[in-house]
Amino acid sequence: MVPIPQAHDIKAMGSLPRIFDGDRTRAEAFLTEFLGYLMLNQGVAGFKSLIQQVALALRLIKGEKVNLWVHNMIDSLRRLHPVHHNVPYVWDEFEQAFKDKFMDSTHELRARNQLEQLKFKYPDIDKYIANFKDLIFHAGYNLASKEAINLFLKGFSKSRNLLDKVFTPPVPTMYGAIKR
Repeated sequence: MVPIPQAHDIKAMGSLPRIFDGDRTRAEAFLTEFLGYLMLNQGVAGFKSLIQQVALALRLIKGEKVNLWVHNMIDSLRRLHPVHHNVPYVWDEFEQAFKDKFMDSTHELRARNQLEQLKFKYPDIDKYIANFKDLIFHAGYNLASKEAINLFLKGFSKSRNLLDKVFTPPVPTMYGAIKR
């Protein structure tokens, strides 16, 4: 019979996310990588403490652009009782403060501009569709909206023959049918 490992026996797995230095274009990726790391290590002693999770995240935020913010966050953490204040609010407050300070406010606008410029290049239909879906998500559009469908079709403006084939009766009106 194999003994069941105890929480104190389990070691952290995976590599830590890359250091976040304040680059707004990497803020979302940093949070995603960090949350993935926490999920991977949720059975490890120490990772259950939300205060320690925030402290670990702060150890991965370094550089001239972020030092003052990290210092202030550490000061706030130090005021917390390790048991009584170890509640989800601690992580939620850290995450919101991080987003408020570092998230790219032009992310959605850039995605919309990229959608306007996205063009299908034969024969890379799968690449076009994948890029289109990613940009639609990042732009905050609904994939089934008329606006999204028009943007999808706009990318084929130089592929008139292909569009003529797509729009032979019965003419598809939904994104999924047009994609097929």
